[in-house]
Amino acid sequence: MFLVKAAVFVAVVWWLGKKVYEAWRGAAGMKVVIDWRWGALSILGFCGSMITSALVWRWLAYRMGERGAEKKLPTLPLVGAYTFSQMGKYVPGKVALVLMRIDRARRFGMSAGTCTLSTLVENALYIASGGLCGMLAIFRILDELRAQKAITELQQHLAWPIIIVALAGILVLCHPTVLYGVLNRAITRMKREPIPPERRPRFAVVLGAVIGFLPCWLCGGLALWASSRSVYPLDLSAAFWFSGAYALSVIIGMVSLLPGGLGVREAVLGAAVAIQLSPAVGHDNAVKLAAAAAGLQRLFQIGAELLLGAAGAALTSRRNAAEEHQSERKPAAESSS
Repeated sequence: MFLVKAAVFVAVVWWLGKKVYEAWRGAAGMKVVIDWRWGALSILGFCGSMITSALVWRWLAYRMGERGAEKKLPTLPLVGAYTFSQMGKYVPGKVALVLMRIDRARRFGMSAGTCTLSTLVENALYIASGGLCGMLAIFRILDELRAQKAITELQQHLAWPIIIVALAGILVLCHPTVLYGVLNRAITRMKREPIPPERRPRFAVVLGAVIGFLPCWLCGGLALWASSRSVYPLDLSAAFWFSGAYALSVIIGMVSLLPGGLGVREAVLGAAVAIQLSPAVGHDNAVKLAAAAAGLQRLFQIGAELLLGAAGAALTSRRNAAEEHQSERKPAAESSS
């Protein structure tokens, strides 16, 4: 599996590098000047996206806890456990991410089973929510391809049945019967016990989680706009469909089997920025600026992950965990006396 990931990664990087090199040579002497001040806004957008995901994961764990035990757990340290574990996603297979999250969340009373199950459900619903939001980008890309005569009007219309089927598939996946059927198969292959019926959230909870992820994509779109604004004065209105492009890049990156979606996410985001800038600066110059924006986007994302990861490490330190448990024991002792 590692060799497959490595081969896909090399192929994507080679293709992306080739296209950028060709555009760079064809650009009409346009210099890329980076305004680093916009990086703070991009980092803030990524922080908002990650914190939103952490809160949705915490809510799912609240609903999937064993006999309601997880309902009494402190939220802030668990959000810290989530942000700290996100740094492990660059390890192939995301095994490190799950293990890091279990280790930190268990310090504050969350069982390994609840942590694992809520993480699996969170990932599935994250993909579903991102797929729905990503349709914004697909509509925009189809319009652009037809405008450039890369596809005909008939081909654009023929794409609609595929889009409708994809939307229907995502909605079907959100139904608890289908969702837990898929997850239980995956869990069984991992030689784990399937999710028992009493720990499966209802459809309202599943739908609430899908909707709850929407701010993730809005924050991600804002981050992409700020990264693009670092290299070109782009209007804020572009951030709306950039939210769909960001969601699409995340979903494709997750299914690409590459650590952190490296290379794949940059290709999708770069294409979105190039489409937005082409009318103003021309195709080759747009690709050149888009490559810079996509690279900055990854840089700012890593900066946000390191910032929240460090905060999560501090919040979930063993000393803080010990103090939390000690503060819980004191009221119990006082009430018994």
